[in-house]
Amino acid sequence: MRTSKISMVSAAVGTALVLALSGCADGSTPDLSNLGASISAAVDKAKASADAAGAAIDDARAQLETLTPEAKAAAEDAIASSSTAIDDAKAALDQAGASGSSANAAVSDAEAALTEARTKLDTAASSVDGAAKSTLEALSAKVDELKAQLQSTQG
Repeated sequence: MRTSKISMVSAAVGTALVLALSGCADGSTPDLSNLGASISAAVDKAKASADAAGAAIDDARAQLETLTPEAKAAAEDAIASSSTAIDDAKAALDQAGASGSSANAAVSDAEAALTEARTKLDTAASSVDGAAKSTLEALSAKVDELKAQLQSTQG
């Protein structure tokens, strides 16, 4: 355990040194505060997208009663998948401020869950019409927006 901590500290110090030296190669110092602020702004924007997607889930659930049993089952599955994917995205956003493979893995997993949710939403929307279709399509758009915002936190 102690060796692991020493290796992590050594890696962090080495990375900081490389960043500092590469930023100073042209006689200037790198401005890491701008990078941190940019990532923080992207995370905040993505969290707002996650909240909007959560509201769209509530709207979609309200439309379920008017559907046929088959369409209702598909819509419920799509909504449940979306809800889980949004929760995964929120968890990944909580980790996004940290660097490292666990934060990157959480974002990748959340992106995959959002893609799967989008597919289920599209399938469910294709089997209904009217307000239910519009609501599922709106949720699908929110899922897409959240995925794009989540991806922007990795830049």
